[in-house]
Amino acid sequence: LGLWPTSQDRVCAERMARAGDALQDITNVAVPAGTEERRVSRIGDWVAPSQPRVLDGEYVNLADGEGQAMSFSDKAAACLKHAKKNVVGRVPVLGWLPYYKWKQDFFYDFIGGATIALICLVQTLAHAAIATTDVIQGPYCAFVPPFVYAMLGTSPHASISSGAIAAILIADQLQYWHDIQERTELASLLGLISGIWLVVLGLCKAAYLVRFLSQSLISGFVTGGSVLILEGQLKNLFGLVNMRHGIGFIDTGRAILEALPETNYVGLALGLSMMGVLQLMMWLKKYTQAQLKGKGPHPWWMKPAKILSEMKELVLVALSTTFAYVTADASGQTLLPVVGTIPPGLPPFQPAYDLPAARAMFQTQYHLHEFIVGGFLVALTSFLTTYATSKKQALQHGYQIDASQEMFALGMAGTCGSFFGSFPPSGSLSRTSLASEVGVRTQMSGLMKIVVVGTSLSFFTPVLYYLPKATLAAIILRSTWSLVDFKTARELWKAWKPDKLGGMKRDFVVWWISFFLTIFMGVLYGIGSAVLFSLLMIVRDAAMPHFVTLGQIESLGNIWRDAEVWKEGRTYPGILVAEFRGPLSFASADWFQQELERMRLTSVEKIDIVVLSFGSVHDLDKTAVEMLRELLTEWRKRSVSCIVADAKSRVRLLLEQYFAKPSKAGQAPLLDQPAFMIGIDDAVQLAQRRLGNRQGRVASCYDARDDTTRRNSAPGWRGSGTGLDALAKQSGNEMQRAASGVA
Repeated sequence: LGLWPTSQDRVCAERMARAGDALQDITNVAVPAGTEERRVSRIGDWVAPSQPRVLDGEYVNLADGEGQAMSFSDKAAACLKHAKKNVVGRVPVLGWLPYYKWKQDFFYDFIGGATIALICLVQTLAHAAIATTDVIQGPYCAFVPPFVYAMLGTSPHASISSGAIAAILIADQLQYWHDIQERTELASLLGLISGIWLVVLGLCKAAYLVRFLSQSLISGFVTGGSVLILEGQLKNLFGLVNMRHGIGFIDTGRAILEALPETNYVGLALGLSMMGVLQLMMWLKKYTQAQLKGKGPHPWWMKPAKILSEMKELVLVALSTTFAYVTADASGQTLLPVVGTIPPGLPPFQPAYDLPAARAMFQTQYHLHEFIVGGFLVALTSFLTTYATSKKQALQHGYQIDASQEMFALGMAGTCGSFFGSFPPSGSLSRTSLASEVGVRTQMSGLMKIVVVGTSLSFFTPVLYYLPKATLAAIILRSTWSLVDFKTARELWKAWKPDKLGGMKRDFVVWWISFFLTIFMGVLYGIGSAVLFSLLMIVRDAAMPHFVTLGQIESLGNIWRDAEVWKEGRTYPGILVAEFRGPLSFASADWFQQELERMRLTSVEKIDIVVLSFGSVHDLDKTAVEMLRELLTEWRKRSVSCIVADAKSRVRLLLEQYFAKPSKAGQAPLLDQPAFMIGIDDAVQLAQRRLGNRQGRVASCYDARDDTTRRNSAPGWRGSGTGLDALAKQSGNEMQRAASGVA
């Protein structure tokens, strides 16, 4: 039956033998017709699906009573299984590597990993330029971090290396240091700090923190950061070698204008030409993708052209490096600024906290606290971009990724990479999408990257000596321009108009706060202020939810809608129908009472009965219960009654517990209604009958039926009153049975 684990232990073997004998005895028993066979084990009762119903006799225990408690061997096996599951969950490579299909997957993983690694080499050079660090630090970011992520990550398609958005944040944190060597060393320290933040948050399963970074906030911050990148790369595009270091958007603009007479026109012409070539390659990529998605056959050159367009950055580097090398004189002097000497070899091992710039920061504490807070911001933003791209691929390919494990893996990649000269790593939307297109199947592709990148660093760095800085600027400017997202701002502006609340006014304000403060005060203040504003709006929503008056829309089948939006909504004299659309707790209790009293007192006609729709109220706390008790008590003194409709689950149970029972003094319940599981239609009918009863028109609020033929003739109307009649009849029958002692 599979109820016992396989073991060589003697005691376990004896128990299994006794269990087999017991099952044999059961099988040989003749089972009468109309009975059921039942067998008992330590796991539970088991009914054979192919046998008659019940065995005419006592239960048979599979282990003569001893199997009810787990033995030591069973407990040890369960503990080992649980421990193995936890270890594999924290180190996923132990789960997929032993079952790796070398013949089917290795070729695709190797080709895909090598292709992405070559693209990473060029992109990381550009990202290092965005981060204002030494260009060699970019390829260092593509060496150790991808390897660590391949060991610990859960996404086979995620491409971990440098990222443009992370580079924006790094440059913002390093703007106070003028020396490029200091900025490079502090970037490694920032990688360590942000990595530790992510490891701690991942272990605490705090991936939910990125939910406070809304799409409007990210769009505004990325657009503002892109403007800063575009401004900062004008130095390399114009070849301004002697330009002073600027701090902030305005100061950097002044520095560019001061150094503009020193423009290198050869470098400017090359940069503009490379931007044109890059644009042509992007059009080629779009064209080939559209053609290959159609029906074949396709020309032989279509797939090679698509692959070439995917590696457009590598093509630009080859063309511009060749141009700089050919135009250099005999002494090696070039016509335009180039990258220069890049140290060959693999990155050396050196703790980030032991670097000279890091030790100086610890001693002087110069911007230390801002650096730590900035590391937290870099951690959250880099994880958000990485997780968003990985989640998109997971949805497309039908597998799941663990958000907390992804956070832990990215943190470990940054922490380990900081010991080898890397700045904070991040995912990339373009590279992650490319990994899917080139056929990457498992995390083995990440292990292939370290081979390609390590080989390139060891043997091919001298080739990059003639790489023009204008080419890097062209790659950055063209790719960064696609990050500028004023389209979102325009869409939010158009969504301002639907009603007096402004539609998406809040998102519009968040976008501009993030955009302007990022440009003029820095990324930290931009994102921090936008998050603070968003949190204040969330608190405001919790404290002041929407509270609306409802009207019945006859043209839509007599459904109930907001009377302020639907002006044709029908209301009933003496009855106020209101709906509270939010949590009713200590934060919103006072607002609830204030708004409900305002609706009642400012009504054109005198209100005798209030119908409250609690369909959107999912919880009540002690403060809300006491507020309702006080309000209903005061209403009773003024002959105003209340009926609650659409109460669900916990809210309904709390209302029944506190308001549906007579008081100790013998007073009637504050909410005197036959049931709480009623809709608005039935609640309004009940209110009408109570009003008629007060005026002496009907004898009973339950026996009377609605005689409004006009409403009964409306198609789809739900309030016929039969629901209340059935509830009242059922309640009366239960009371009679209770009185006779039957119930």
